[in-house]
Amino acid sequence: MRACLLLLQRLTQRKLAILGLAATLLLATASAMMVLQMRQSAWDQVARTSLNLLEITENAIDRNIELYDLSLQAVVEGLQNPRIEGIPYDLRHLILFDRSSTANGLGAILALDTQGNVFMDSASQVPRRLQLDDRDFFRVHKERPDAGLYIGEPTRTQKDSRLIIPFSRRLAYADGAFAGVVVGAIDVAYFDTLLRRLSIDPGSSVALFRADGVMLARNPSNTKTIGQNIAGSAHFHHYLEQDTGQFVATAKVDGIERFYTFSRIGSRPLIINVNVSVAAIQAIWRPKAIGISAIVLILCLGITGLTLLLQRELERRMHAERAAVSANQELARLATTDGLTGLPNRRHFDTMYEQLWSQAEQSGEMLSLLLIDADRFKRYNDTYGHLAGDEVLRTIARCLKREVSGPDEVACRIGGEEFGVLLLGPTHREVASRAEYIRQAIARTQIPHRGQDGGFVTVSIGVVSITQNKHTTQRECFAAADAALYEAKRQGRDCVRIQFNTN
Repeated sequence: MRACLLLLQRLTQRKLAILGLAATLLLATASAMMVLQMRQSAWDQVARTSLNLLEITENAIDRNIELYDLSLQAVVEGLQNPRIEGIPYDLRHLILFDRSSTANGLGAILALDTQGNVFMDSASQVPRRLQLDDRDFFRVHKERPDAGLYIGEPTRTQKDSRLIIPFSRRLAYADGAFAGVVVGAIDVAYFDTLLRRLSIDPGSSVALFRADGVMLARNPSNTKTIGQNIAGSAHFHHYLEQDTGQFVATAKVDGIERFYTFSRIGSRPLIINVNVSVAAIQAIWRPKAIGISAIVLILCLGITGLTLLLQRELERRMHAERAAVSANQELARLATTDGLTGLPNRRHFDTMYEQLWSQAEQSGEMLSLLLIDADRFKRYNDTYGHLAGDEVLRTIARCLKREVSGPDEVACRIGGEEFGVLLLGPTHREVASRAEYIRQAIARTQIPHRGQDGGFVTVSIGVVSITQNKHTTQRECFAAADAALYEAKRQGRDCVRIQFNTN
């Protein structure tokens, strides 16, 4: 029973440890999944926002360029129309530039001849004296008849040094030969205003550049980067592979790792991108993730601590139960043990008498009862003292422990100097031999006794052996053994007297 209890407690401790570990792992797993979901949600949110803002600004830029291009085409068509060549200059100027855009950020439209000289100016009937044959747009249109609308490299105005982006179309004679260029400009500040709407955080940036990598505008504004070619950057190939996309890379301009969302502006050789710093995206989810992780860590530590406390409490209770079981067993032993001799006491003798009697009734075996009494023990106590008398009793007990040790045998102190032995199974001859052997063993101890014949301590033994029947009771059996003991005393002590009852 005790072993079963301890096993159950061990199993309980093990299950508690497994349960605590499982709860900790489940909580940690749920936390990790939540953090990963928060991270993915932040990236998805930035991706959607970037795409939406990019689409709005892309449409605005494309629409303004389209309107400006219509103005350039109108001038080209007018200059190539022979019907307006002979009309007065002022009327011709009005016809050519009546549809030219005057919106904020859009500059004047100039018409250049084959030498790059301005011969018509939308801002004045008297054209400004400029020669622009060294500009990239002039060379492109001169060399490429199919250039269409060309977006030139950013340049500064001579008057106020403003950064502008030239937009130009080719003039041609009736035979297709190069006749000059019609060019206008959009102020870089206009693009800066549009791009400023796309700023998401201080670490983000927005850029507008040509498909060949020339930077046209950027926010945060940086005049040093305008006109710079970024085609050599490691991630530029992404812009050429598809019209719209997203990727993560380190910016060549400032070395910051960013999440890039880009798109081409219509069918034009222009690309606009929104670049959000990875640190800014992390700032969206990481503080919450750290807070959740800290709470989960505290909970996991709490669960672990609570599991350890419960295990310690179970261990303490297990030790307490062990101690209680041991104490109860010791109390039970003390309750059935004679304190002087260490032999079982009269209570245990009565219990064993009942048990062996019942076994004898069931098996039909012979049950023998030996009553042993120290001869002239009162005289010994009077002569040598009670302490010496106690030692005599302990000596007799040691002899009985050696001689009575079988599974169905028991030796007890049943009171004073009297001892009892129960033997189940031995035959008449074996019982007689055992009784005589016990008497001799005690005599061989040769404890001096001046009041006893022979000068040593001896014992008298009365024995009764019975085969169970309905007419014999335990009381009668005990009385018969007592009578045999009395007979041994009467016949001179230091002897064995046996009474067999087989009826």
